[in-house]
Amino acid sequence: MVWKKVVTVPVILGLCLAGFLPAHAAETIKIGVVGPRTGPAAATGAAFEEGIALALDVINGEQGGVLGKKVEVVFEDTGGTPEKAASGFEKLITKDQVVVTVGESHSSCALAEVPIADRYKHPLIIAEAWADEITAKNSRYVFRAGPCNSGVVKDNLLGFVKDYGFKRVAIVAENTDWGLGIKKLAEDGLKAMGVEFMTVETERQSQDHYTELNKIAAFQPDLVLAFIYGFGVHYFIAQANETGLFPKKALILEGAGPPSLWPEFWQNVGDAGNLELFLSRMHSKVDFNPVSKKFREAYTKKFGKEPTDYKSRSVYDVLLIAADALRRAGSTDSEKVVDALEKTNLEVGSGVVQFGLEKGDYRYHQWQPPMLIVQWQNKEQVVVYPMSVKTGELKK
Repeated sequence: MVWKKVVTVPVILGLCLAGFLPAHAAETIKIGVVGPRTGPAAATGAAFEEGIALALDVINGEQGGVLGKKVEVVFEDTGGTPEKAASGFEKLITKDQVVVTVGESHSSCALAEVPIADRYKHPLIIAEAWADEITAKNSRYVFRAGPCNSGVVKDNLLGFVKDYGFKRVAIVAENTDWGLGIKKLAEDGLKAMGVEFMTVETERQSQDHYTELNKIAAFQPDLVLAFIYGFGVHYFIAQANETGLFPKKALILEGAGPPSLWPEFWQNVGDAGNLELFLSRMHSKVDFNPVSKKFREAYTKKFGKEPTDYKSRSVYDVLLIAADALRRAGSTDSEKVVDALEKTNLEVGSGVVQFGLEKGDYRYHQWQPPMLIVQWQNKEQVVVYPMSVKTGELKK
């Protein structure tokens, strides 16, 4: 990875990524990032790092910084565990003295961070943790500019099932906050549509899914919704292919997204990855707006490749949102920043961000970006849903 400049600090303070070398810490405005740089989802941390670099090029370059100062990013590794996420987030606030924090990709970690945001009255903008409960807690200090389970199910998955005429759907879900939450929403939605379905639960990091697959095969579905995050879904796909379920009898739609884009995907699944479907927020042939196009062009220029893991743009977007709020607040005071966030009307790579303001459920401080359903066809990504932006036909 090539950085414009890198600020090196002692390990105990975490990794600081910035587009400049500050003479004194007081001359910078610090924004925290939380996410997994180690553990099973370390690839997400790598995508976050790319997005951070590109966002700082914009914020500190063409935008000239924030409140007359350069922005410095302090990236705290959560390891994908709630305990590490909570301690790391608290460290960002108390020790690193960041003025706002963005990021996160695990719902369990985000849920551990919400009470800390409340305790310290510290603005937190979630990028990729999907559990409805995160914003349903109605915290004044917590926002989400990224997918939530309800939005994904209602706006994408149910429409995909209906528009392509799937008749029998099996659901396999990991027993985590995200997995169980999106499973319940999918069950309720399919039931309301009159679609026959069955459900099995599994461990997120399990390497053996044959018991679950035997139950699914007996149901004879034509579509499997796999709500498993991490390498566990790789094993599920490979074993579904081995047992003859996928793709001969049923297609698999991986309901998280990034695990189907990680470098290890093809290593772990081999040819079994062909015709697999997954959720995404990004595709090289689908530009939602000029900001989306600008991000893709900047990414390609900086890293010498097309962007694939959409979480690079997710963290890019939330950093732009944080910088915009700080400018409009005219201050780093948390209450003023929260007030500014509630008035956000900013075009980022996924659309125009406007947070919900009515308390009562998950819609409070939530903005749902548009999502895509992509299918691997001979190792090429083909958008098959929504119909209005598809780049090819669904293959079975």
